[in-house]
Amino acid sequence: MKSLAPQGPAIPVATSVWWIVASLLLGLLFNLLPWGETAQWWRPDFVLVIGLFWVVHQPHRVGLGVMWSLGLLTDLVDGGMLGQHAIGYALAAVGALLLQRRLLKFNAWQQALQILPLLVLEKLANVLTATFAGHAFSDVRYLLSVLSGALLWIPVALLLQRARGSAGNTDSA
Repeated sequence: MKSLAPQGPAIPVATSVWWIVASLLLGLLFNLLPWGETAQWWRPDFVLVIGLFWVVHQPHRVGLGVMWSLGLLTDLVDGGMLGQHAIGYALAAVGALLLQRRLLKFNAWQQALQILPLLVLEKLANVLTATFAGHAFSDVRYLLSVLSGALLWIPVALLLQRARGSAGNTDSA
């Protein structure tokens, strides 16, 4: 006998706001960790990577405004020029929103390759805003953190998806 229950994908359940905030605060704490002189060039932007994950998986909770605010918070914490990270984070969020449907169809490795240009866009926005403010761009090593950020996407995506799955949540479409 055929079931009368509706067939198709499960109804998406939103992730708890507290879980999203906790993961973003953890990313901010990781950004504050001291790094050595050489390792500083390779330090990924943890807040950006975690924020982009939530933009892709929970766009109704973490969108352009939240990413702009996270960028301002990062500027305040880093002591940088106010708005520098905010512009980059907002541009990366727009790109993630445009790629969201495609990203949800890929595994973590393939997503990392799709996220890489968004991380480059954020870094270039940082360089341009700093240049317009009169700071000279002096070292190409500044872009090395893009590679480590793309590699960071893989464990972040796997861990946060697993944590969401254990709570009985599904991705929003």
